[in-house]
Amino acid sequence: MANKDQINQELEALKSKFMLLNTDEERNAFRSEVKAFANSKSDEEKQLVSEAFIEGANKACVRADKLIDDMLRNKLDGIYESVSWSYIARTYFNKSRAWLSQRINGLMIHGKEAQFTHEEKQTLLQALRDISGKIERTARVIEQTL
Repeated sequence: MANKDQINQELEALKSKFMLLNTDEERNAFRSEVKAFANSKSDEEKQLVSEAFIEGANKACVRADKLIDDMLRNKLDGIYESVSWSYIARTYFNKSRAWLSQRINGLMIHGKEAQFTHEEKQTLLQALRDISGKIERTARVIEQTL
């Protein structure tokens, strides 16, 4: 019987092979190979495969969240110095500027990288839209005086 490390190695080999597939024919052949792989396993090994898939999916989700947060930070670079983050933190989150800065910059807090929750990202989006609208309205008022 294979152990967890062996199962992980086999899955990594399959994943590497999958990444190189280009055609539907290759993908169909790969599906057959994966079915044969699964059918060759005992019930205990199938449980290990299932656990490895779940663990891999969870790691992929964490990596995806990190990429999204990194993209958010990169997008904010274009306006970072133009916006009062203290105002946003206080007005929209009822938090301190430090709290907001920790999330924007992904700082380590209690051994874990600070990140926005989905709801906090929505709040930040709404805050930026709200401020954008205020700036646009003020610009129109000034424009009318010209």
